[in-house]
Amino acid sequence: MMLSADTDNTFAFAITLDDKVIGSIGVFRKDNIHSRTAEMGYYIGEPYWGNGYMTNAIKQVCEYVFEKTDIIRIFAEPFAHNTASCRALEKAGFQYEGTLKSNAVKCGNIVDMKMYALVRE
Repeated sequence: MMLSADTDNTFAFAITLDDKVIGSIGVFRKDNIHSRTAEMGYYIGEPYWGNGYMTNAIKQVCEYVFEKTDIIRIFAEPFAHNTASCRALEKAGFQYEGTLKSNAVKCGNIVDMKMYALVRE
């Protein structure tokens, strides 16, 4: 599905280490009045947690998107309890904007999410 995605609206990358895929990251443009805003999502395999790989990937992808597109704001909504994900965003320069109460259902539990954003300078 990602390979056939619109390249003006979807920016998806594998995160690799020693030519092995260890995760993925993507930025997805919104539409209508939010067409210059994009949402970021990412995943990295548990054996690779805590080594700075995700922070590095976030920085590289944001730099790419800001250089290659007219997008002015990239946001991410990690689960509030996922402190490692929140920290990776903070280390990559994202600013915490607030908590989204009861924003998702994960494994049958209603959970909060945090809103982080990076705005083009």
